[in-house]
Amino acid sequence: MRLKILHKLEPMEREISVALGLFDGVHQGHRSVIAQAVEGAGEELLPVVLSFRTQHAIPASKKGYSTIITDTVKQSILTGLGVRLLIEPDFLDIKDYTAEVFVREILINRLRAKQIVCGYDYRFGKGAAGSVELLQALGAQYGAEVTVMPPLLDGGEPVSSTRIRRCIEQGEIEQANRLLGYDYCFDFPVIDGAKLGRTIGVPTINQMFKPEFLIPKFGVYASYMTIGHRKYWGVTNVGIKPTVHNTSFPLAETHIIGFSGDLYKKRIKVHLVEYLRSEQRFSGIPELKKAIQENIRCVTQRYCKESLDSL
Repeated sequence: MRLKILHKLEPMEREISVALGLFDGVHQGHRSVIAQAVEGAGEELLPVVLSFRTQHAIPASKKGYSTIITDTVKQSILTGLGVRLLIEPDFLDIKDYTAEVFVREILINRLRAKQIVCGYDYRFGKGAAGSVELLQALGAQYGAEVTVMPPLLDGGEPVSSTRIRRCIEQGEIEQANRLLGYDYCFDFPVIDGAKLGRTIGVPTINQMFKPEFLIPKFGVYASYMTIGHRKYWGVTNVGIKPTVHNTSFPLAETHIIGFSGDLYKKRIKVHLVEYLRSEQRFSGIPELKKAIQENIRCVTQRYCKESLDSL
């Protein structure tokens, strides 16, 4: 069923079971919270996620915040988890509510929450003054059941967005994917490029990272994407293309193995699965072409052996 999205705190027509949190990345720990809210909804309640947008303001605890996944990827994951409604007001519109007013006026009176689920470290209200203990007390006072989910551990440490960001920034993409519970991806629209790859026999698609988006470690990755109903493997370079010309902002440039066609302006979801090497400045185009071909051969041998003959 299609996910409905609201950017305002509108009064609900029916009672809800709500998961609370920013849920950036919708990692394995997040999904335990959301799954509890969806399960708790049963047939009577509407399963809802209450999050917030950070375009105009961010919590003080999240200074330097950068987004792990795009809105469209996040919405797709939430849909798959059984969420029916995503409420995402701008943080600027809710940041001055005290903890008690947030629970009483927003969760209880306006959204009609009967089941409330959050993570063990959830904070809410002005200045993040509200704790999970306060949420439980207020829930009991106003007739809502509050469930606080314990941390999900991996290697003895909680799975967290901060930990995942660190992995992505350090090129530890396989560890990031394990913590996320799916392969890290982005789906920015394909933009026009210099078409150098086409002239040397390795055409690519170019995607520009948004300023607020987390940039993976510069380098070359094994990747895959689905076009139509077919899965393709590829080689993705994240960086500023130092051999050809430095771009003003990082790009993802992907050669899609075995694909030919025009993807300009289309949203292509590129998944990164392995960090192959750092981004390098080569002495010239022939050396660059040789390195790219070696990267393609490496990905083909590891992930799509059936395509070897086409190289």
